[in-house]
Amino acid sequence: MRWTILGAGAIGALFASQLKRIGEQVTLFDARKSQPSPLKLTLTTLDQQAIEQEFVYETDLTLPETDVLLVTTKVWQVIPALTPLTGKLSTTCTIVLLHNGMGTTDWVLSRFSENPIIAGVTSAGALKTTKHHVQHTGFGETWLGPLNEQAKQSTPIIPTLNTAMGHADWSDQIKERQWQKLVINAVINPLTALLNEPNGTLLSHQSQVRQLCEEVAPLLAKEGIDQTAEQLFTTVMAVAERTAKNYSSMQQDIAHQRKTEIDFITGYLLQKANEHQLALPQHHELYLKIKEREQAFTH
Repeated sequence: MRWTILGAGAIGALFASQLKRIGEQVTLFDARKSQPSPLKLTLTTLDQQAIEQEFVYETDLTLPETDVLLVTTKVWQVIPALTPLTGKLSTTCTIVLLHNGMGTTDWVLSRFSENPIIAGVTSAGALKTTKHHVQHTGFGETWLGPLNEQAKQSTPIIPTLNTAMGHADWSDQIKERQWQKLVINAVINPLTALLNEPNGTLLSHQSQVRQLCEEVAPLLAKEGIDQTAEQLFTTVMAVAERTAKNYSSMQQDIAHQRKTEIDFITGYLLQKANEHQLALPQHHELYLKIKEREQAFTH
């Protein structure tokens, strides 16, 4: 199977390396490059093996036929990154949206209406320490589900991803898993970014975590998601404990003075809450604090 990775950050590099490790054909894609260019990448596995690999960055002019386009960019980069491929990607290519946050689906479905479109969530942990090194920091589950009718025929990619990542499975209720991941991110990411601490620090902030989960639970009910506030709290705390030594992507973005994904995480929650005439004051406060930090170095 031929795979193309769009967005070779921590998660993209991890998936690329693990797929190549089991013998899959893997290329990287970046429309901003003027010509194909090589990338040497070292993967440090969970058992501390160092695996050296070489990839090629293709451009929109040189992109070969591919079976699966795995989109792992920052969520705010999805639309500009996919735009150059509009009308150029084979309609048989399965597009997998494996990014944080929500809010890109409608655009992708409208621009690539004939392609199988899949939504994915993963809890695999990765840290890209340099351009040429990615570290697998934690085992996690990967779930994929269909966003259109064509995608229901794309289940054959699951065994390959399962072999590469240690877990991958199909879910016909992918919306529920997306919302659960969104809430986890909406709690862990801004809190750890503002505290400038790893995820485990939230074990000492359980009261605030619980309040944030209680506040968002009515919104999930309006969206048809069967998750109580207590279930959300238990899930968030389990993730914080399991990834205690990891730093969230938003903490890393703030620490490195990069644009965050807050508009597609907490911003998406606030947008949906407004549609349902619900108030999320605590989440709104976190949103404003992150935007204040972000604007300090993006202007």
